[in-house]
Amino acid sequence: MRLGSRRGTGQTFRALRHRNYRLLWLGQTGHSASLWMDQVARAVLILDLTHSAFMLSLVIATRLAPILVFGLIAGAIADRSDRRQILMVTQFVAMGTHIFLAVMVSTGLVETWHVFATALVSGTAMAFNQPVRQSMIPMTVPREDLLNAVALNSTALSLMRIGGGSLAGALLIFVDVGGVYFINAAIYAFVILTTWMMRLPPRPRAEGPRTGIFDDLREGFVYVGSNPNLGIVTALALILFVFGFPYQQVFVPLLAKETLDLGNSGVGFLAGATGVGAFAGSLVVAWKSSVARPGIQLVINMLIFGGALVAISLQATVIGTALLLALAGSMTVTYMAFTNGILLEHSTPEMHGRVMSLLSLDRGLIPVGAIIAGSLIPALGIRPALFIMGSVVVGLSGLVLLLAGKRLGAIRGGVHFEMESEPMEATPVPVGVRQ
Repeated sequence: MRLGSRRGTGQTFRALRHRNYRLLWLGQTGHSASLWMDQVARAVLILDLTHSAFMLSLVIATRLAPILVFGLIAGAIADRSDRRQILMVTQFVAMGTHIFLAVMVSTGLVETWHVFATALVSGTAMAFNQPVRQSMIPMTVPREDLLNAVALNSTALSLMRIGGGSLAGALLIFVDVGGVYFINAAIYAFVILTTWMMRLPPRPRAEGPRTGIFDDLREGFVYVGSNPNLGIVTALALILFVFGFPYQQVFVPLLAKETLDLGNSGVGFLAGATGVGAFAGSLVVAWKSSVARPGIQLVINMLIFGGALVAISLQATVIGTALLLALAGSMTVTYMAFTNGILLEHSTPEMHGRVMSLLSLDRGLIPVGAIIAGSLIPALGIRPALFIMGSVVVGLSGLVLLLAGKRLGAIRGGVHFEMESEPMEATPVPVGVRQ
């Protein structure tokens, strides 16, 4: 039994055997910690400066809007450029914005426009960073470890919901927002170091004349449009990003500060609660080598997630709210792990950047949901607005299951490929070959 337990643990973390993936994972962990610390600190800062739920939703929209504008271009650039260099540049930019905001807050010179300007710049860096990071995963592991690597990547994101959000909340007890941003910049220095240490194999040269970037973008749309699995999974994610994800950017800070009266550190506590569930969910996915019907699992996750949001809107206690946020967090991270796994498994290596950037395009619509939430809250209140958003997630997910259940059920997981001993990037498959 002990031997079986050790083997199970080894299987759960097997992708970390690969040096480049370990460095990529460590960088993802630091990057995620910084994102969550920034989310908590920026929400506290804008609420302290403006005392406005709508301004909170607007600064979130400003931070995420570049994903919508640059997400597709970022994927095309990732497929034709040195991905490691792109990461280095975006990480230096993000670190610079954190240092600037830290100095402004610490000197008492911070103004509302500083919060918006740095949100725009750091959001632009993030728009290029995440598609590149996701598309680099297949370059660092063999194909048989891909789902495990994707899940462990989600584990890093989830772990830092706990670590990053909670650390920011704890720091706010002892230091101001400026101190949080100084520490955030130091974390980014570590992320830059892990990226610099990576040694990736040379990418194969594309045969034939080099096409323009907009030709690459058009090719990505055609490719996804010709693959029903990729198209329906990308479209399904719209429900989560528009009506679901604003729960953590908009509603968690407001629930902590306005409804539950937990103060600034309470924002970090509730963000950490979502991370506890997300961390547990990502470990479950990492432990499982495959899921028989991941398409159906996506809809199930959405239904449970929407139900959790509705329940949170009806919950009046801190513990009850935290437990339901943990459930919501576990559903979102497992949803994204299955989605990323499907997109990477059902696309060819040279299309990974563009395919993942289409998912980032969906993510870029989070500002639309944030503005919807920010408009509902002044008119209806925090809890009624959350009730409506959760109900929409449940209703639309049920409609998708009714209309497209057969198509989703046809998506299979646990795909095994040839040349499993080689990294995916080492054996490119011509565009148009179905896997």
